[in-house]
Amino acid sequence: MSNIDQSDIQILAALQSNARQTNRAIAEEVGLAPSTTLERIRSLEGRGVVTGYHADVDLVALGRPLQAIVTLRLRPKTGAVIDSAISRLMELPETLGVFLLTGIDDLIVHVSVTDTDSLRHLVLDRISSIEGVVGDRTSLVFEHKQKRVAETLAD
Repeated sequence: MSNIDQSDIQILAALQSNARQTNRAIAEEVGLAPSTTLERIRSLEGRGVVTGYHADVDLVALGRPLQAIVTLRLRPKTGAVIDSAISRLMELPETLGVFLLTGIDDLIVHVSVTDTDSLRHLVLDRISSIEGVVGDRTSLVFEHKQKRVAETLAD
C-alpha cells in the first residue's frame, strides 16, 4: 500500500461516506487540524489513491429501472478487437460498466434501460453488432447492492 496510515484510512472513509462535507468537518471527524487534513487529502489525490469524486444517481428516477448483465464472447480475441469492443460499449449511454475477464466469457457489461423492449433492442441490434462479438448471454438484475467504501485490507 502506498504509505497509508490510520489517519489516511479515516480520511478516506469520511470522503467515501460523504465527499461533499467540508474539510473542517472531516478534520473534526478524524481528529486532525484542518490544515493537516487538507494536506493529507491533497497527498491522497496526488498519489492517485483518491481518483475523483462523483454523485450517486438513482436509475429509477432517471427512468432506467431495468438493469441487466450481458456477457460477451469475442473472436478473434486480440487486443485490438477487445479494446475496440470496450470503447464501443462505453460509448453506449445505457452502459454502467464493463469488465474484461478470463475464461469462457470475455466481457461483462452492466447496463440499465427503460424496459425489456429497450433491452432487447440494445442487445440484439447494438451490442451484438459490435465487431468481434460472436456470442452473448443476458441476465436481468433483480437487485443490486454495492459497497460504497473500499476498506483497506489487513496485512
